[in-house]
Amino acid sequence: MSATLQAPPATTRPVIAHVGIPGLRLVRSEIRKITTTNAWWLFGIAALVFTGLALFINMSEAAQHLDRARDTTAVFRPGRGLGAAEIAAARAEFAQLHDLHLQSVNAAGNIFTSGQFFGLLLVMLLGTLVITNEFQYQTATATFLTTPQRTRVVFGKLVAVLGLGFVFWLVSRAVSFAAGLIFFDNLGLTNSLGEWPVQRAIIFNLVAYLLWALLGFGLGTLMNSQIGAVVTSMIIYLGGFVGGIGVFNLIRNFLIHGDWVLTSAVVMPSIASQVMVSPEKMYPQAAPWWVGVLVLTGWSLVAGAIGIVINRRRDIA
Repeated sequence: MSATLQAPPATTRPVIAHVGIPGLRLVRSEIRKITTTNAWWLFGIAALVFTGLALFINMSEAAQHLDRARDTTAVFRPGRGLGAAEIAAARAEFAQLHDLHLQSVNAAGNIFTSGQFFGLLLVMLLGTLVITNEFQYQTATATFLTTPQRTRVVFGKLVAVLGLGFVFWLVSRAVSFAAGLIFFDNLGLTNSLGEWPVQRAIIFNLVAYLLWALLGFGLGTLMNSQIGAVVTSMIIYLGGFVGGIGVFNLIRNFLIHGDWVLTSAVVMPSIASQVMVSPEKMYPQAAPWWVGVLVLTGWSLVAGAIGIVINRRRDIA
């Protein structure tokens, strides 16, 4: 009589349910890539330095403007040879310069958003580096092979970029808030944080940080060269700030005579950013603040959409 040995039944491997937020691992991975390089803390130190410098300049100018506005002995004296319209304009300007409430609101808007000029440039460059680093150091192949679903990878990068933009905004605003509150307390004036123009400037200052980070990410996808992408980003940003209004002024003075030409300068991302975060109008012909919001949002969404499409189709071999 022979006995037959039977193998024990195979045990099935238990299915472990997914735990956590889908895509969070990718976001952590992208943040880890950034924080393991020197770029993030170098950019962070630069942001703090520029915020401190901007605070010094803004508070110095605000102190002068507020001292002039508190001068109750000042009397309007029109210049000689001025017409009725010129006198009326000069009187209106004099009234604004000596309106303490208006000057306090303007000062608060500038102080509590100090450092945004270079801060926005830095987050834009970070957004560019997040995507160009993958191809500069040839890590894109490993990234996309590890996670073949490229859309998830791209969205993970986007979330990481927006998160970095928020962190830069938060740190800069914490520094400017602390300095601003002390400044207004020493002058014995209200900090104007209850005023909508100041609140709007702070809110859309955050929006600007996020949108410029997104715009930088989109620009980074358009160029294979990291240096080329960084230089192009700086030209778009700094060129728009420095020469944008000047170009439109030349067009208005020599080609098309109309105030709408200066209003249309808002189509440039840098001008749109300034328009939307200014507590008051940047210049008399400037577009409303909400137009700046729509324009910069449009540029950023287009750049982000192009970035997603290009990364889905780009050859990584």
